[in-house]
Amino acid sequence: MSWDAYVTNLTANGALEYAAIIGLDGNIWASNLGVAVLPSYQADVPDEKNPDVSTKVAYDEKAAFVHALTHNGESGNKAGVRINNQKYYSVQFDAESKTWYLKKNKGGACVAWANTVAVFASFSQTINAENGAPQNASDCNKRVIDMAKYLADAGY
Repeated sequence: MSWDAYVTNLTANGALEYAAIIGLDGNIWASNLGVAVLPSYQADVPDEKNPDVSTKVAYDEKAAFVHALTHNGESGNKAGVRINNQKYYSVQFDAESKTWYLKKNKGGACVAWANTVAVFASFSQTINAENGAPQNASDCNKRVIDMAKYLADAGY
């Protein structure tokens, strides 16, 4: 199976918004994010004292993702955790079980990893799956964790 087929499997039936297979070095192996690499850009970061004012901060998604996986979900950047220029908030990071749960506006994401690869997927509560129900955390978490376990068992 090609790496793209794994992404297709994760997003089957419209259950997930985005999915990616990402090496633990931050290189994308396959995704439906619309990007071939995790990008670098200027991110708007609200001022802590005055949230109506923001400043631009250099952000490297690849470096922040790799840093977060080895630093309890902390990106090491003022702009926080961003994937595909989407801001996420870390809900729970568990290095022992190799899972990371994230929240975003009207949705969230899950990351689970094996020895050499991480599986990322996001959901949006504003998008309905083919069964008519909104995308949700439960489906996202199960699909991501099952895929990461499968890849770990396959030696990845």
